[in-house]
Amino acid sequence: MTLPGPVTAEYLRAWARHTHRSPLYAHLIELTASHPDLLAIIQRIHNRPPPNVYLAAIHYLLTGDQQETLAHYYASIVDEPRPVDEVDGSFIEFVTTHQDRIVEIANARLTQTNECRRCVALLPGMMTAPFDVFHLVEIGTSAGLNLSIDRYRYVLGDSTWGPQSDLVLSAATPGDPPRLREITIESRTGIDINIIDRDDPDELRWLDALVWPEHEERRARLQAALELTREVEVNLVEGSVLDTLGPVLAGLPDGEPVVVMNSFVLNQLDPAQRDRVSGIIDEARSSRRIYRVSLEFIDKDDDWARLEVGEGMELTPLGTAHPHGEWVELDYSTLG
Repeated sequence: MTLPGPVTAEYLRAWARHTHRSPLYAHLIELTASHPDLLAIIQRIHNRPPPNVYLAAIHYLLTGDQQETLAHYYASIVDEPRPVDEVDGSFIEFVTTHQDRIVEIANARLTQTNECRRCVALLPGMMTAPFDVFHLVEIGTSAGLNLSIDRYRYVLGDSTWGPQSDLVLSAATPGDPPRLREITIESRTGIDINIIDRDDPDELRWLDALVWPEHEERRARLQAALELTREVEVNLVEGSVLDTLGPVLAGLPDGEPVVVMNSFVLNQLDPAQRDRVSGIIDEARSSRRIYRVSLEFIDKDDDWARLEVGEGMELTPLGTAHPHGEWVELDYSTLG
């Protein structure tokens, strides 16, 4: 969700609507919204979305010092976490005591949750492209895990797809059954303002801190995906999408089609920057076909992520999805 101005209690409570199955984070954001000192601290954070990097910075610090009292409320750190309704005092003390470090980390790091289960929505979106062989470019690639989208095994409702794999991505499909077919990805390029180095333990610690404490399945999936994708050849390009996307597209083989995909990254850009991204892609269409697959939370009033696809400036809604890939609801009638 886009932040139009300063962090307010109203904004935090709207964000908290999306703390799916994290009672701890739902409680901590409400506490932050209602506590003037905590609200003042999160207002010092400029990276978007502020709640994500605020909570992740706290989580990151706790994984480095697991003897802190607050750490005993985190299911990612202890086997039997203390009750959420008893956390207030410990949280207030920890955050106010470490506020400068929390703000420093949150303003230096980015929300780069590399939840590969989002591929359960990205894959059907990709398969609406009018070509089977293409180059794949991902905006906001983090550690590049989604670039291996065709290397995972999928169980989407009653449909299965993909090679035998140690990592199976499953999702409910309450809408139209996904239309799946064979595809060939000729090359894989990921763009990010800060590429996560898979060989740097501290970078991986941050990536792990972005996973919410109660989400052990997500944490295990992250580790499995990191291991599985180590041998997949990818080109990772560091820099602003506004500076790098044009050259990346221009550097691909002349005339060959491209799929550009993004998930949960455009909400970190303002409207003018999002328009510029679309403009860069449209300019590149003069020399090749480019199909977009976008899975985003842009509007704070959205309940679920929007899956949109298309070859033009205006994308077509294809469905909605759970932000962590628990389900995808497709509606192919929108494609005509």
